[in-house]
Amino acid sequence: MIITGSYPNKLRMEDKKNMLNKDGNSPKIKKVVLMQPNYSWFGKRSWRIYPYALGILNACIKNSFKTELIDPNLENLNDQEVIDSIRESNPDAICISSASTEYIKLIEHTINLIKTALPKVVVIAGGVVSSVALKAFTKIRGIDYWMMGEGEYALPKLLEELNKPQPNLSNLNGLAYYENGELKINKQGDYISNLDLIPFADYGNLSFNDYGYEKIKYAQGSLTRKFPYAVTITSRGCPYNCIFCSGWRVSGKKVRMRSAENVLKEIDLFYKNGIKEVIFLDDHFLFSRQRAMDIMKGLIKRKYNDFVWKCANLTVFLLDQELIDLMKESGCYQMTVSIESGNQDVLTKIIKKPINLEKIPNILKMVKECGIEIIANFIIGFPGETWDQIRDTFSYAEMLDIDLVNFHIATPLPNTELMEICIKEGYLPKNANEDECSGYTKGIISSDEFTPQELQILRAFEWDRINFITKERKEIIARIQGISLVELEKWRKDTRRQLGVNVLGNKS
Repeated sequence: MIITGSYPNKLRMEDKKNMLNKDGNSPKIKKVVLMQPNYSWFGKRSWRIYPYALGILNACIKNSFKTELIDPNLENLNDQEVIDSIRESNPDAICISSASTEYIKLIEHTINLIKTALPKVVVIAGGVVSSVALKAFTKIRGIDYWMMGEGEYALPKLLEELNKPQPNLSNLNGLAYYENGELKINKQGDYISNLDLIPFADYGNLSFNDYGYEKIKYAQGSLTRKFPYAVTITSRGCPYNCIFCSGWRVSGKKVRMRSAENVLKEIDLFYKNGIKEVIFLDDHFLFSRQRAMDIMKGLIKRKYNDFVWKCANLTVFLLDQELIDLMKESGCYQMTVSIESGNQDVLTKIIKKPINLEKIPNILKMVKECGIEIIANFIIGFPGETWDQIRDTFSYAEMLDIDLVNFHIATPLPNTELMEICIKEGYLPKNANEDECSGYTKGIISSDEFTPQELQILRAFEWDRINFITKERKEIIARIQGISLVELEKWRKDTRRQLGVNVLGNKS
């Protein structure tokens, strides 16, 4: 795996042979650009983190096509700079990734820039939006093909098919396209069963260190203690049925895992290239207890010098003392857990998440005593949730006495059970659209128990009251967020006065 991209992407002789189609004719697509939007456009916050999905896809096609990665997000490129970059690259096809339905307007804007730069370029869109909001996505003009689900096998097949004299797209699973003005949606393909067969991310021409040394303030999940850092995902899929989540539509309900040996091999490569910290972006790192233990024991055995790691989201009810001790010994310093509600009926009957609230305090006490920082996420404002149940969540979060608690407002995302409930029961305003139903700081659901404004006021002020109760807590949270105490006080004030909306680009 090459993790530094300060070199030209050269094609080997065998790759050049692959660039001819079966009839010996020159292919239509020789060069492919992989890119994402600038997430700071339209007043959003710029997330200068590794474009992991693009790195994986690049690794899957780079031996058959000349590739280049363009990331407007990293250097905060404006419209003209994006246009200039695309024209300079001059690819035959552009693959654009979509990280969240929250950014669908940004993707549409990026498509317009692409077509302004190169009107005839083939545009392929994939990622989250294609998988969970295809109906809305196919209305965007300028996109030629939409890819649903996992793209590691699907993208190479599509590119190869497009290079044939008479492409046949009907048999390509997970593909949507227009044919003679009619939208064609092929059946969803099977999920990749053996994740060890997927190559490690290769960021090509992008500079690995530009990401590895990026300090992302106010983003505890992405902010690291050691530099340079790297990210990886070691498992896919979710077996749970939380009504607000559409993640399973992207990666399925069955959890698939890379082997411990495969994960450790990648970390070995990271370490040899100077990486000091790894963030696991998994939803279910602990799904297989034995695999998780094998990874941690492997890290302990290697005795890496000055190396740490953390998980962006750990399933809290799978933790026990043995796992916690191994986590600490192997270099884990922080974990984020999603508890969602402090009321058991809301968890069980509304959210449908298998958490027993009585067991959580003791688990988190063990984590805290072990010296690992704890960040917990909660959600308020579900249809059917009472005002008193919402207050239970704040009381429960306060009782845990952990390092940082985040409160979000229930958001009906496309193709979720929550969205279906909201539409059926009339919980949304009549003029609600895809863009309004995104982000987690602005309320949109109304019920007899609460209004969006009440949720925003309560959320902002309880967040402030619970998190910053002592000077010690302020210092801990400032460290977790990578800010000074002066910046922390301004952040608090802005959040209270704006009720969390449009603070740091809708993040507070």
